[in-house]
Amino acid sequence: MFNSSAETLVISFIGLESQEVKIQPVVKVVLKSDAEVLDEVVVTGYGNFKKSSFTGSASSITTEKLEDVPTVSVQDRLAGSVSGVQITSTSGQPGAVASIRIRGMGSINASNEPLYVIDGVPMLNTNVSEFSYADSGNSLMATLNSNDIESMTVIKDAAAASLYGSRAANGVIVITTKKGAAGKTRFNVRSDWGFSNMAINYRPILNGADRREILHLGLKNYAMNQGETEADAIAFADSNIDQFAAEPWSGYTDWKDVLFRNGFHQNYEISAQGGNDRTSFYSSFSYMKQDGITNVSGYERFTGRANVTHKAGRITLEANAMFTNSNQNVNNEGTSYASPIMCYAMTASPSTFPYNEDGSFSTNFPALNGANPVQTETYNYNRSTVNRFLGSMAATWNIWDNLNVKEVISYDFNQNNERVWWDPRSNDGRSSNGVYQRVMGNRGKLNTQTQLTYNKTIAQKHNIDVLLGFETEDYRYDYVYANGNTYPSYLPEINNAGDTRAASVVNRYRMTSFLGRFNYDYDGRYYFSASYRRDGSSRLSRESRWGDFWSVSGSWRISGESFMEDIKDVITDAKLRVSYGVNGTQPSDYYAYMGLYGYGYNYGKNAGSAEETIENPNMKWEKNYATNVGLDLTLFHRLSLTFEWYNRDTKDLLMDKAISGVVGIIDGDGDANTLMNVGSMRNRGFEFELKSNNFDNENFTWTTTFNISHNKNELIKLDGSQNEMISGPLIHRIGESYYSLYAYEYAGVDPETGKEMFYKNDGTNETTTNYAEANKTIIGKVEPKVQGGLSNYVRWKWIDFNMTLTYSLGGHAYDYATWLQSNGGTYNYLGNVPAYYKIEDTWKQPGDNAKLPQFAYGNTNVQSSRWMMSTDHLRIKNLTLGFTIPENITRKWGFNKLRAFVSASNLLTWKSDGLYVDPETPVNGLCTFETPALRTVTFGIELGF
Repeated sequence: MFNSSAETLVISFIGLESQEVKIQPVVKVVLKSDAEVLDEVVVTGYGNFKKSSFTGSASSITTEKLEDVPTVSVQDRLAGSVSGVQITSTSGQPGAVASIRIRGMGSINASNEPLYVIDGVPMLNTNVSEFSYADSGNSLMATLNSNDIESMTVIKDAAAASLYGSRAANGVIVITTKKGAAGKTRFNVRSDWGFSNMAINYRPILNGADRREILHLGLKNYAMNQGETEADAIAFADSNIDQFAAEPWSGYTDWKDVLFRNGFHQNYEISAQGGNDRTSFYSSFSYMKQDGITNVSGYERFTGRANVTHKAGRITLEANAMFTNSNQNVNNEGTSYASPIMCYAMTASPSTFPYNEDGSFSTNFPALNGANPVQTETYNYNRSTVNRFLGSMAATWNIWDNLNVKEVISYDFNQNNERVWWDPRSNDGRSSNGVYQRVMGNRGKLNTQTQLTYNKTIAQKHNIDVLLGFETEDYRYDYVYANGNTYPSYLPEINNAGDTRAASVVNRYRMTSFLGRFNYDYDGRYYFSASYRRDGSSRLSRESRWGDFWSVSGSWRISGESFMEDIKDVITDAKLRVSYGVNGTQPSDYYAYMGLYGYGYNYGKNAGSAEETIENPNMKWEKNYATNVGLDLTLFHRLSLTFEWYNRDTKDLLMDKAISGVVGIIDGDGDANTLMNVGSMRNRGFEFELKSNNFDNENFTWTTTFNISHNKNELIKLDGSQNEMISGPLIHRIGESYYSLYAYEYAGVDPETGKEMFYKNDGTNETTTNYAEANKTIIGKVEPKVQGGLSNYVRWKWIDFNMTLTYSLGGHAYDYATWLQSNGGTYNYLGNVPAYYKIEDTWKQPGDNAKLPQFAYGNTNVQSSRWMMSTDHLRIKNLTLGFTIPENITRKWGFNKLRAFVSASNLLTWKSDGLYVDPETPVNGLCTFETPALRTVTFGIELGF
């Protein structure tokens, strides 16, 4: 019954989306599954669970709304979508390696990257580049086609991660690719084209005229500091300025125009999926090409995938296969003379020029020893070709009732063919008359799994789920390196070289695992889960080889209690979760526990060997002890909130500990160390996620997702004998964040002398212009205080709009390009002057309350907090605007779907003026000359039939 004056009905059911409809004599309503409440599926790799029954901490995202985003790597789809996940990169070159931190860093000398699992099998996700000339590396994750992915689940706590044991201390990212479904075969074709440029105004510099003006002032100040009169000082500056800032024959050079470009982006995909009640399939093929913002960088990829599922009686067969061929071109980065990033920002001044008047290459580059960056990029290259096969087969046999056994075998193989050529006509290759380096590297991982599962409902209220498993992993890596130099021509092959050498390496490890899991719930209200895994790794000695990893977790679905009945329309669902467990990390070195001799030494002109490492049988697993408390709430059938508090203690960290030095053990720095399990670290923080279904009807949909997270990293113990370790402007001090910035504290400009002032930090508030009288101190932390994202999806009839914002507050980076910070030192005169040296802001005479110190020829730099930068920022990470022609029209044309869209990544960035590099800085916060992130805008079309 309902009130006779009512005009609408609200129809709802637990786990389904409520709908409001007009009252009519006959009302037909189909309630949709509410993916935001109960039926959101958490994929763990060892089973799929409804979120309502999952006792751990995990976040799942579907990629449907992100398919149009023009990105090369899969990780970019996670940005801003999952709380507690920080994504950074050392380079914006296409195909570059990204670093992902889930709830902070958990190791110092081992890996901090999460484990990636695709369709239930662990996959390789390493940097396959063998050379370090470019910071970008070559990411295996870039070999995946993001649009083959159905969903991604980020596992953060030990409740599910402990089942992965020694590989899961840094979290797990579970990737599920698209599968077929019964029905008519459906084809989907999509393509997009666009352009890329710098996402920010990277390290702006003074133009030729402004640079000449401030360099003239610096020469004048230098002379006056030597006791010259102002008139004589001006004459000195006039007579010397053309050595450093003369206008060349072609006019002042804008090196940004010369060394950078707008990159072109193109992507083409076709997919098919379908099947019947026994067999289903999904297949796809794609081609993608992304130019970088430098003249030679780019990434090209061909990807094919086929997924097939077949049911034959009690047996279900699954086969998944992917093949990728990729080609990457990169330019040097960092402080290499061949780096176009450094050349633009520091070493190629507006007074230098790429070509002489006769068209030949100029050698007028005093800061580069004559190395012309245009000549370098014309003749030299760094190219790599990666072929990757990733395949798996699985067979599941339903033995009886709900008792199933599953066998899985997978193989992940990739081959990297990398070539580096330094032409004899370039500065890098001139002294050796050409250098050609080539590496052929092969990586392969064979994984097998046996899983026995059983689930049963007893007396309608008791639900149990049991898993027993056995797993093996066999990894092999080998490479052959060849080097040739002294070339009589410009043909870069090893056979053409006058002098050659070669080297080869083989590395291998194995792991065997036993695992089990038990899940129980009572009446959909009380949940309990326990897991256990025992790993044996060949990377450790027989005495320390086996590690035990486990977890216990539980949850209470408060909304299922009778006392919640009266407020169920307000609090639709409420659940409290708690988990605790242990997982671990293996050593990065495959043979660090062994006492080894190395060959390849020259002993009296004969082949020789020497001791290289001492036996270390006590080295063991790093262990991560994780606690998580979570609260899930759903309000008014449309607002979902999740709050998490966690504590993550990592113990037995592998640290270098000093030992007695003997011949062969001393490293290249003159130190003798061995790895020991002596350190410890803590990460503690909270996460908050909000999902709101603002409107949802036939013509209008609007959903909002917001997340914020805070993590505090603290170093608890180093090697047992030291309280701190200093590395440049970084300090690793007990009780502080591992990446703490350490330098003199800048106190402004002395009004009388124009020199930089520093706080003494001796217990007083006194300042000094002599940095030797000051004490260094911790000036900031690299880790942000909070970070997160905000996403909005809006659909109105045939128009859809999706936007994701990312933000970060409270973090810092340090400008480690110290050569630019001298207020008139060598590289300011031989190279560029950063735009922050505004002549109107510099100190000129006693009594000036200036923003910048005196700019004078010959000054030197001091590492201080003046060069620390706030990484606070807000960025439009992804944006898509789509237009879908109504289906009743497209069907007349023979299509099920016809959609056009415009999409962008890193479209706009708001940051402080003092941050002149990309805000997504390297993990350690130290910035030199990294390729900034790309802003990419594309236009595309999608057809379905």
